[in-house]
Amino acid sequence: EAISNRCCYIGLKMNSFDRFLSYLHPIYVEVTKSEINPRIELCIRKGRYILNSSNANYSYHGLYELFKKFFRKVPMDWDRVDNVLVLGFGAGCVVPLIRGYNAECSIVGVEIDSKVIELARNYFGIDEFRNTQVVHGDAVDYLARCRKAFDIIIVDIFIDRDVPSAVESPEFIASLHNCLTPQGKVIFNKMAYNKKTKAEVEKVYSIYKEIFPMVTLYKFMITGRILVASAN
Repeated sequence: EAISNRCCYIGLKMNSFDRFLSYLHPIYVEVTKSEINPRIELCIRKGRYILNSSNANYSYHGLYELFKKFFRKVPMDWDRVDNVLVLGFGAGCVVPLIRGYNAECSIVGVEIDSKVIELARNYFGIDEFRNTQVVHGDAVDYLARCRKAFDIIIVDIFIDRDVPSAVESPEFIASLHNCLTPQGKVIFNKMAYNKKTKAEVEKVYSIYKEIFPMVTLYKFMITGRILVASAN
């Protein structure tokens, strides 16, 4: 927890009065939009900057808690992890969590929304993240050009609370497999908040099972679903 707080505060300094008030109600710092996201909210909640869309948390609130629970429950051989790819980097809330298990691994984050990257630089200090490279680009294009193998690929790509269909296609999932080391794993995050998205989870689960030899589906909180697919 201390690591994540430090990462949140190395960007623009938070007003102490706003920090106090944020324990009573969220303090909105910026409300903006981009070509990708029709609404982006930067606010302070319980003394911490968080990044939201209209209906979902993008960084450092529910998403952070989800991955914290996941990493505690699901064992990873962190001593053998040298390279991590995060597709859908947001404000980088998985970085301090990863650093809690492996302080030295190289992390590449891909984020399509330039406005999200701007906010992440200004308020979350992502340029100060050690051994971390942030790439502005599309995850599909990045994987198509990728010639590097990763030990862990985290797929956390959302527009508001939905995963783009291209990210759930057999072609994209096959490209994930091609960019893994022999012992690598894909961690795929998706929200199952209604009948349609629950059916989508089952469909993408079946696609992963066709491409990967071992796939496990985990449920976290109410709507959180995380697939873990192993290359071997």
